[in-house]
Amino acid sequence: MKRTITLGTILAIVVFTIISCTVNDEMESFDGFEDKKDVSFDVVISKEGRIGTRAENGYENFATENDQEAKLDPSKPFGLMGIDAKTNAILINNERVFENAGIRSKTFNSRNWYSTETILLSAYYPYVDETEFLAGNRTYMIPYRQEDTQAGPLVSRPVERSTSYMDVIPLVFRHITNDIGFRICDITYDPALQGHIRIRKLSAHNVATEGYYIDSIGNNGGRWVQKVIRDEVPVFEGNARVGVGTENEMFVGIDNLVPDRKHSSRFYSVPDEIRMGKQYIEVVFDVDEFDYNGQHMRELKDQVQKFPIYGVLPGNSYICGKQYTFHLGLDLATLYQAIEFTATVADWENNYSVDINSVWGENKIYEDNDFF
Repeated sequence: MKRTITLGTILAIVVFTIISCTVNDEMESFDGFEDKKDVSFDVVISKEGRIGTRAENGYENFATENDQEAKLDPSKPFGLMGIDAKTNAILINNERVFENAGIRSKTFNSRNWYSTETILLSAYYPYVDETEFLAGNRTYMIPYRQEDTQAGPLVSRPVERSTSYMDVIPLVFRHITNDIGFRICDITYDPALQGHIRIRKLSAHNVATEGYYIDSIGNNGGRWVQKVIRDEVPVFEGNARVGVGTENEMFVGIDNLVPDRKHSSRFYSVPDEIRMGKQYIEVVFDVDEFDYNGQHMRELKDQVQKFPIYGVLPGNSYICGKQYTFHLGLDLATLYQAIEFTATVADWENNYSVDINSVWGENKIYEDNDFF
């Protein structure tokens, strides 16, 4: 059958073609290369005091294999903040950055960046919806809940970048909470009294577990404002015999004593000031029955010892981003007196140390020499 093309049909085709070209032109303008910035992020979780990147193009590689032990959860985004380095105008406001196939990347619409020469960037992890810039635009506040602090949290060092070169951004994250754990042993001096202690429960009291972290992008640092203080944080509950002597000191696990920190029971806290009579560690233990100098000593149940933290840490405060291990020494000969303990502080995932106090149990603090 022969098809007839009328004038109306031709006009309809011409109008459709014009509309199609117009739409394509608009889409080309909106999604044009000049309006998009495809940025990849190269992430390193650094030990305190170290810097390192794995990016190319002039960025040196200070990262070691040990630096790579801590990883971001691929299923959780980090939040990205960005300002104009000169005017402090907000350019990137709490953008989620996800990981895909092992690469974290983000596409930005950069039409508002034309008058900006450099961007000052900062990132934090895990992402929190309520994060916001404060007055002055060089600081932002992250409200962390207990579940958020357990997931990290991490904040990156600020990175200044030219808007003309945003291909790969090296981000070096650092820890901003405290990792706290415990080691324990029997330090009873009399051999006839040694080896009869069994720990049943251990908990920390008056611990700051939630708060607001205020990060200053330009100053490469921030501060905490505590929000929630938990009366008791359970660490251990079980029935474990305590080793005799500091050479048999063990880490406190969830329901047993373990030889290394990797398998120990630890919790994360917001750095806080230590106040007299406020923060303390509570240990509940039993003493087995035994014979001593011809006398039969009966079993003792649910003995309670409280270790005040005040006076143990330098400056009576926790340092942001440090690991703390409290060393508890139980002494049966002084069962109803103060039981000694000390503490260690270390960089996160530290594998080097300087032992300042060689004598154990002097209620002083020294660098950690345990690697995990």
